[in-house]
Amino acid sequence: MSREKDAANYAIVFFTAVSVLLLIFPASKLAHTARIAVSYSLYPSLHYGATYGHFVRNVPANFVSLLETDQENRALKDKVRQLELKLQNTAASTAENERLTREMRLSRALPWSGSWARIVGKTPADWYGSFFIDKGSEAGIAVNDTVLGMQDDRAGLAGRVLEVYPKFSKVLLLTNSAASAVCAIAPTGLEALVEGKGTWLLKVSYVPEEPGLSVGAELTTSPGGLLFPAGIFVGRVTKVYPRESFMNFITADVAPAVDVNTLKEVYVLRRNLPAEFSGPLQAEKK
Repeated sequence: MSREKDAANYAIVFFTAVSVLLLIFPASKLAHTARIAVSYSLYPSLHYGATYGHFVRNVPANFVSLLETDQENRALKDKVRQLELKLQNTAASTAENERLTREMRLSRALPWSGSWARIVGKTPADWYGSFFIDKGSEAGIAVNDTVLGMQDDRAGLAGRVLEVYPKFSKVLLLTNSAASAVCAIAPTGLEALVEGKGTWLLKVSYVPEEPGLSVGAELTTSPGGLLFPAGIFVGRVTKVYPRESFMNFITADVAPAVDVNTLKEVYVLRRNLPAEFSGPLQAEKK
């Protein structure tokens, strides 16, 4: 028993001496290697602690670097969003410039003089009935002036000026249920009355059955109508209804030449109609 105690004491003294010698020995490469080997053999966790010591000592620096990287990523994301918005605005501006250039070119080819006006007000409750434009009597706009829209590289009838104020005007659309126009049906030239339905469609009435009105027939304003100049594209027939037994004429649906949902500007023709022609409408409202 005493022999075992003596051996344990000798071992303790030996390892203590070796540890002291390693601690006080100069920090050469050989001593550093021996120190790591002894520490690993005596207590492996010391080896792993030495391995990750550098990482533990640099945790604050790593955390700061992570925060800076996150801030840079956020700033870059903001810049990307701003660039995307600028690209979208640029594309929209380019498309608008192309559209306006095309419309200006079409208006210069028209045989009637007029001026451009921007649509500034639409009422949801009267979407297919009327809207307001940003020009009025100060710009020479008058009641019953013809209003055209440009669509598919062609001018089409949108309506007429109903009310005029100094700086803006109200336009009565042809799709309004109170609006109508005398039109000629191609290719026969037969005259018929086109009326608004309060929807995106028009209807043509009082057409004799004999001429055989067909789908796809084109309608233009007729010289027989005093309200609009002759030759303006009005629309195309989309559906023909059979004649009722008690009627002497047929009716049809007409797709208007101008889609009011896509209109942003209109071209107002100066008609210079007599004031008496306005009937109950005022020549100008102030």
